[in-house]
Amino acid sequence: MLNVFTKTKPWMVASLLVATSAFGQNKCPPQSCQKPCEKVCPEPMQAPTIAAYNAPAGIDTRCSWDVFVDAAFTYWQPILENLELGISDNSASFYNTVFNMDFSYKPGFKVAAGIMLDYDNWDLWAEYTWFRGTSSQTASVGVPAQLGTIQLAPDIINTTEIDSLSRKWKLHMDLIDLLMGREYYVGTKLTFKSFFGARGAFIRQNLNDTYVGTVAIGGTALSGSTVQTNHSWAVGPRAGLNTSWLLGEGFRLIGNGAADILYTRYTKLRNNTSVTTSTTSTLRTQQKNTGYLRTHLELETGLGWGSYFDNNNWHFDLAATYGFQVFFNQNMFRQFVDDFARAASFMPNGDMFVHGLNLTARFDF
Repeated sequence: MLNVFTKTKPWMVASLLVATSAFGQNKCPPQSCQKPCEKVCPEPMQAPTIAAYNAPAGIDTRCSWDVFVDAAFTYWQPILENLELGISDNSASFYNTVFNMDFSYKPGFKVAAGIMLDYDNWDLWAEYTWFRGTSSQTASVGVPAQLGTIQLAPDIINTTEIDSLSRKWKLHMDLIDLLMGREYYVGTKLTFKSFFGARGAFIRQNLNDTYVGTVAIGGTALSGSTVQTNHSWAVGPRAGLNTSWLLGEGFRLIGNGAADILYTRYTKLRNNTSVTTSTTSTLRTQQKNTGYLRTHLELETGLGWGSYFDNNNWHFDLAATYGFQVFFNQNMFRQFVDDFARAASFMPNGDMFVHGLNLTARFDF
């Protein structure tokens, strides 16, 4: 018996090793080895073997002219930096008050028209934006305070005390865009529309100040006014990206962005100040035909809805967005910092911010 066990012992050991090795390579539990084991991690995504193509996502009406028009009502608030009226000088107060402008919301509009091109589903369109803004503010102080003004030339009012100042800022803005873009799917529920083109801008600003007070020596009544003018035209490239996150039933979330950099030519930078006490003093300066590069950034987000009608013969779309814009270095109203040297002055170059509501309707036919 011992001889039999001695002879079979090597075979038993070998069989045990083979069985152990086979069980160690099997990832499935013994009771579930009837089906192939699932992979713990997915395989890496393979690179495409042919060039990728973004399927077009533009509006495609049947038997149409491939033309679209849209119109938007805008309700914006323009804000210009470095436009404070003045600072109160009151020895009885711990803090001197800085008087800021009160910027108002104003209505405007946009209109656009375009055509779908046969070339790879691109479209071409032109857009016009009209906006007129007016903001007013008054600053006044009582005895014993006086109002230190920021925009007025100190060399003709350096011996006076200003009691009150009223200011009106007017903004006229006309923007013309000529753009080309293509809308395409990025996934099945997200579309992009890349576009580029050119922008022309006409921006005109006026700053009107009127002020009253008394001369520090002699108590003579003072009255005066300052009219500053800032007119410019600009042209340059514009590019952007519009995104639509498709929610279903025609609804979508909107996220758009654009930027442009414009060569800006200032045709009129003018200051006309007149101060009357016992005599009248004036200051007139003018700067023309000076050019700079100005940058503009724009972002907006909101909700939209669109649908085909009449067996897809035409398409109607509505969108409500809130936009934010920055026009860099738009404050070109000169500030004077010396009582005698009028050359000791500078442009504050504050940015102009515009934000507000956009309600847009579009019709494709």
